[in-house]
Parts: sequence; structure tokens; C-alpha cells
Amino acid sequence: MLSDQQQWHEEYDVVVIGSGFAGLAAAIEAKQAGSSVIVLEKMPIPGGNSAISGGLLAVAGSPLQESESINDTPELMFADMMKAGMGINHPALARIVCEGSLETLRWTLSLGVEYKKNINHLGGHSVPRTYNTACGTGSGIVQPLLTKCREIGIPIQLKTKFRHFIQGEDRR
Repeated sequence: MLSDQQQWHEEYDVVVIGSGFAGLAAAIEAKQAGSSVIVLEKMPIPGGNSAISGGLLAVAGSPLQESESINDTPELMFADMMKAGMGINHPALARIVCEGSLETLRWTLSLGVEYKKNINHLGGHSVPRTYNTACGTGSGIVQPLLTKCREIGIPIQLKTKFRHFIQGEDRR
């Protein structure tokens, strides 16, 4: 971690704050799009709360649902999310989650994430649609994401707390 007297002298196109699911996915996508990328993580180990989560992924229209003749769509998942969120969720973001859920499953599988061979029916869902990692925790997703980061040369700097942006007069 940089002390108050130390200065940052590196330059990257994309600086990702946090090494959980969202941060690592963003870093990988940015790197694959041609950007130089670094991930900053305040903790001494990567993964954040994502690593200790349940490793669950809700997916509408998934292969496991098809194999069990479960009819599900992104629209039904969206309706479930809005109901469970008591209408105070951000509809546009909820729709992105629902419409991208199958693509997200496929992407994680392409990175080597392993899921149990059964689908779960969790609270707030009108049909079974939730995948669980083979190991039963979020580390089953975090570890393959970290492996991909290493493979494509994304540095992950640990024990680095982000404090603030330095902006010019033009607010860049």
C-alpha cells in the first residue's frame, strides 16, 4: 500500500477497484478489448466478498432448466426480480442482469467455472433457475477469473486502498 508520502507513477487505460466478480470480469473484458488494465485490491488476498459468497448464479433459459423441462425466460426472471425487490430495484439494470444471465453462464463456463449438475429453486424465484459452483462457494468463480487475469497479463495489486481520484481542471 502506498503511504501518504508515496506517489503513484503508473499509467493504465482502465483501473479496476476491487477484485470480486464484477471487478475481475470488468478487467478481463477491458483487457480483451485492447486496454491496459490493473486491478487494485485493498485486502491482502483477492476475491473480496465474492470469494466467500455462496457461488450462486441465477440463469433464465439455461441448459439445466431445459433438461428438466422448466420453462423460464428473461422476462419471467425480470418479473421475479421486480417483485422480490418490491419495485424499488433499478429496472434497466435488472433487465440487463436477466437478459445477460445465459451469456454470463456461458462465459463463466468458458473460463473453467464448474457448477453442480442440479438447478436450485431459491427464494424470490418462481421457478428453479439457480446454479451453484461445484465447490459451493464464490471461490469457484473467483479462482478461474484470477487464472484468466494471470494468463492475459492483468496485474492485481493487493493491499492497495483506493482513496480518491486526482482530477484536472477539466474534471478528467
